[in-house]
Amino acid sequence: MQLICAATIEELEPLLQPSLFNHVGSAVYTHRKKPVLVAALGVGLVDFTCGFQALLGNYQVNEALLTGTCGVYPGAFQQWPIGSLVSPLKISLGDLAVVDQTGYFPAPINLTCLLDENYSSRFAPGADMNCLTLTTITSNDQAAIRIEQYYQAHFEQMEAYAFARLCQRHKISGAVLFAVANRVGCNGHQQWRDNARQGACRCATLLCEKFDLA
Repeated sequence: MQLICAATIEELEPLLQPSLFNHVGSAVYTHRKKPVLVAALGVGLVDFTCGFQALLGNYQVNEALLTGTCGVYPGAFQQWPIGSLVSPLKISLGDLAVVDQTGYFPAPINLTCLLDENYSSRFAPGADMNCLTLTTITSNDQAAIRIEQYYQAHFEQMEAYAFARLCQRHKISGAVLFAVANRVGCNGHQQWRDNARQGACRCATLLCEKFDLA
């Protein structure tokens, strides 16, 4: 079965036309004709992981795609402005404490996952891009620059690492499709509020085409 998932139902609503999907559970939908499952799994690393694991207990998932929005770091903003659709292949776990050398991730924590390159290439550019997941959203301009430079990251997204690691552990072909909704930094939240809905609609349009959901 093909899974299309996001953190929140609002990120999936443009995809969920009532004539195409059945509501089968809390924020879980199945396509009426195709083996496609759509689900909102939770915000942040922990809740998203719990939601994904619970879903795998009820459905056999062979391919999974995480969609929604992401922030773009300042150095990548010119190349990937607000409204861009991206499918980063490399997903990393990070923390500002590591950047500032006030903390560290102990072994054997895995800090980087690669998604399925062939699958990812179906959706948008991303082979040379790094998407970073932190436990919090970066809201300081100087911190954004330091994080970007330390991790050589292009994008920031809260659930991407949990998704990529779960796909790796369960041997699921995984990809992400994000709409850039904001520049990471002090104005990011307001930009996200202004652009998130349009980003979700752009992702939904592309996914309907790629999966022939109409």
